[in-house]
Amino acid sequence: MCGILAVLGSTLPVEQLRELVKSCTKKLYHRGPDEEQYFVSEDGWCGLGFARLKIVDPEHGAQPMFNDERTVWSVTNGELYNHEEIREKELDRMTLHSHSDCEVVIPLYEKYVATQLYDHDIQYLYNLLRGVFASCVVDLKRGFFMAGRDPIGVRALFYGTSKDGAVWFASEAKAIVDVCDYVTAFIPGTFIKGYRGREQENSFTRYYEPVFWNDNWMPVSPVDYQLLHDTFVLSCKRRLMSDVPVGVFISGGLDSSLVASVAKRLLGPHYEFHSFACGLEGAPDVAAAQKVADFLGTKHHVLTFTVEEGIKALDDVIYHLETYDVTTVRASTPMYLLSGLCKKYVKVVLSGEGADEIFGGYLYFHNAPNETAFHQETVRRVKLLYTADVLRGDRATAAQSLELRVPFLDRDFLDVAMSIHPHEKVTCKNRIEKYIIRYAFSKEFCGEVYLPDDILWRQKEQFSDGVGYSWIDGLKAYCEKAVTDQDMQNASQRFPHDTPTTKEAYVYRVLFEKHFGKSRAVQGLRESIARWVPMWSDSTDPSGRAQRVHVAAYSNGEQ
Repeated sequence: MCGILAVLGSTLPVEQLRELVKSCTKKLYHRGPDEEQYFVSEDGWCGLGFARLKIVDPEHGAQPMFNDERTVWSVTNGELYNHEEIREKELDRMTLHSHSDCEVVIPLYEKYVATQLYDHDIQYLYNLLRGVFASCVVDLKRGFFMAGRDPIGVRALFYGTSKDGAVWFASEAKAIVDVCDYVTAFIPGTFIKGYRGREQENSFTRYYEPVFWNDNWMPVSPVDYQLLHDTFVLSCKRRLMSDVPVGVFISGGLDSSLVASVAKRLLGPHYEFHSFACGLEGAPDVAAAQKVADFLGTKHHVLTFTVEEGIKALDDVIYHLETYDVTTVRASTPMYLLSGLCKKYVKVVLSGEGADEIFGGYLYFHNAPNETAFHQETVRRVKLLYTADVLRGDRATAAQSLELRVPFLDRDFLDVAMSIHPHEKVTCKNRIEKYIIRYAFSKEFCGEVYLPDDILWRQKEQFSDGVGYSWIDGLKAYCEKAVTDQDMQNASQRFPHDTPTTKEAYVYRVLFEKHFGKSRAVQGLRESIARWVPMWSDSTDPSGRAQRVHVAAYSNGEQ
């Protein structure tokens, strides 16, 4: 986890640009408090900033990185889990400056892209990488740059333009919204390239195009439980690459508990594996997480918070999230609070984001009208992860200087899981959501006990519900008092774009505008925000309890 900043084509004097790069990078300090480094080219065409959280090769691996001639520079926030394989198979074990996984980016650029600068060569480079990344490469000799983001957008990246013709890239919008005239989220699975003097003459080009990305494609493969099992184990193994301690979030639900179980087996019995859970007093997730921790033998830590503490944190949470989406704010607040405890023990933490999107685990999927609609909704959810759960995971942890890793979103695992016929995934009265991934790790199939049965087969709880039902209820009650009916009547005048329709949404929007509303580039940021709303539902409330199949569903008057 790090913070990157890049600017190409600024007309500012070199010293002024250097100070601006430093001040913008410092707004990303929480993402990388261990080390800050900067580079500005002699002619002022390129400026790079990097805030580092030291994970792999802590003693070396400083960024910005450069080639021996210092003509090619790069900043990369990422974890390239196959960097050893790349060093051996693609780079012939050439000598590099460090053992950092991110150092392979420049030699790959020089081998495959630098000569012709063709789009298909850039696509080939990014498709070699197995991991998550937000990266920018600058070739001073050729007057060329390229930037790319991982397939699902696990690592945050924003793109901006300024009136002087410059382009900007940053891990978070807050670093550049005051210097740009337009800022938007960098589309996952794409890259941008540009040239000196034509910096803004570019567009997003897709490099990640799996078959399931096509809206008209329908998977036909039956589930291969062994392949599903083995590919997920490999994904977890990849995400244990670290030179610092690794821990795990355990909500007590299937997804994070399965990640914890597989990781614990891979790390071995002598590894001090820390696990973390949070909730209100008496929360269902806390009790379930304790059961998982006891079963696995982790060193478990629990944060018990109050509704009042959560409400007090909302201002900071929305600043770090850079969104006002109700679902994201609800779920991010407990995660932000828990991350504050987590960072006392580890720098890297595993989590279960992505499983519900891949397997149709949200309870509203019970209402899917047919298998085609079910599959198409899983694809839509995967594509939008960077606006919701992945955004939450990155920002809530980065705010506390933690690195989050999500095994379910490994691109090889996605290829397997998203190619399974939707008939195998569809939920019904006699089949619980996410059945196939549960069964792949059941004793009945694999002969081993990964989790207690009441955890392996536990019904889906959305994180903002599982931390305690009083959390959402308390938020609604607070917002009901904070916002008047007159405020809601005038909401469209105060917020003409994406007008809030509930008092809770109104409160979050006010806090968002407090932090970013006066920035020159805020409208592009607003337009990149997507609301998380369930499909096929009578309720627009994103809580899992708004779905009738939930064991603690709202009564008609509660929504």
